[in-house]
Amino acid sequence: MNARWQPWLERDHALTARATTLVRGPFTRALATGLAHSGDSLVWVFLGVVLWRFGLDAWARAGERILLVTAVTWVVSTVLKYFIQRPRPPGEPALFYLKIDQHAFPSGHAVRTGGLWVVLAGLLPFWGMAALLLWGVCVGLSRVALGLHYASDVVGGWLIGAGAGLAFL
Repeated sequence: MNARWQPWLERDHALTARATTLVRGPFTRALATGLAHSGDSLVWVFLGVVLWRFGLDAWARAGERILLVTAVTWVVSTVLKYFIQRPRPPGEPALFYLKIDQHAFPSGHAVRTGGLWVVLAGLLPFWGMAALLLWGVCVGLSRVALGLHYASDVVGGWLIGAGAGLAFL
């Protein structure tokens, strides 16, 4: 590892270790797990299909955008993980999806969230966009607090996802 990156990586690891102390009890762990899974691709594919198929005008357009950005951000994050291959933080390797996806950077959930922020920004009212932003931050923080990602995996994922979302505008 290049010596100039070492202090930055140490801060990233320390911040992540501190975040994992936030989910000590069963309630906070369940809350963080629920938030983390609310960003899963399947959740957004389902929502996108329902809106696209049954929504009227703007809602149908939102569903279409959700489906497209979910597919594109999945491809982008999967390709980047394949090339970067950053190991995940030490944690619970028994979780099913950690056996399938062993790499941390970028967080696929954060990439998806960043893309959703951008493609839905013009379709949602102010309060809806504020709620979507808050939800996305909570998803990203929950992924770090559960020890599934480093903080930089999430921040980098948001930036990559926002860039991917811009391709649809």
